[in-house]
Amino acid sequence: MVIGIDEKKADTVGNTKSIILNLLLEGSKTAGEIADKLQIQKSAIRIHLDSLQAEKAVRSYFKVEGLGRPRKVYEITESGRELFPRKYDLILSLILQKIESTEGSEYVKKIIKSIADNMAQDIHDKIKNSSHSLEESVRILNSVSNEMGFMSSFYKEDDDTYSIISRNCIIHKVAFSHQDIICHGFHDRIIQKALDGKINPKVQLKECIALGDNYSKHIITINKSTGRV
Repeated sequence: MVIGIDEKKADTVGNTKSIILNLLLEGSKTAGEIADKLQIQKSAIRIHLDSLQAEKAVRSYFKVEGLGRPRKVYEITESGRELFPRKYDLILSLILQKIESTEGSEYVKKIIKSIADNMAQDIHDKIKNSSHSLEESVRILNSVSNEMGFMSSFYKEDDDTYSIISRNCIIHKVAFSHQDIICHGFHDRIIQKALDGKINPKVQLKECIALGDNYSKHIITINKSTGRV
């Protein structure tokens, strides 16, 4: 295993492709240069590069040098770089700890809620522009949740109740050490604020990954006194 991409991600990408990505971290290269480095036929390298391009981990462009023919070179994309270890959770956790130690926990909650409100506003606008029912609103919310990486699904419990099950926590390590702030002040609040308006739902967290459950489950119940969208 080449040093770089962690083992689980390397299994997903494929060993040869992970080695190619490691080489592209050094800078853009042609298929021929990569083939020479790995002592593999250029045709085989091109197959791996085409696959990496389809996965949006690599992009290509033609580079003109002197009077010769343009050369097709490949470079790693930001999506490709995300396959390598990054310590977002650790850094965010340390930032929250530092803010909490200097400004207090209430100030941290205020910041997290503000961030959640900003993220929820974009979802709220999408719902406002296209939704005419609770189910469609939850469908839009679930779609954006998946785009964010929560790996979520939604289910109809009854006419006035839906559930969203998230099988991945996008900031799990931070949630583990700041469960109330993240699970309620962030995740719950995004759902609540995204659906606020004519629905004004009640949002309850029934299961939580940060508490050791296999998934997080939010129950969304419509406020009947406000009617439907």
